Amino acid sequence: MAVLTVIRLSDAALIWADRPLGGAISEQLDIALQTLLDEGVSPLVIDLVRVVALDSSVVEVLAQAAEDAGAIDLALHLRLPGGKRYVVRDEAELRHAIAQAYPRAA
Repeated sequence: MAVLTVIRLSDAALIWADRPLGGAISEQLDIALQTLLDEGVSPLVIDLVRVVALDSSVVEVLAQAAEDAGAIDLALHLRLPGGKRYVVRDEAELRHAIAQAYPRAA
């Protein structure tokens, strides 16, 4: 069973997960994000509403993706637990957003 679900709709994409993310999933997430950014999808939504924990390797992948998105004038649209929503374009914004929902991961 896949840990990540990627849904494409025209020029937009959604990455969704519903369990703690860490370890080996970071490589799968990195490949998915880089592929979508290379294709210029917008908006690129990362829905972590049902994810209860992230490890540092996943945060690193998300931070790099935020930097890459900002460099090509795109953004990551984060949906986080507690109804939090953020649009991030660099590592600092990503880490700030993650710290709001996952204080131990940021």
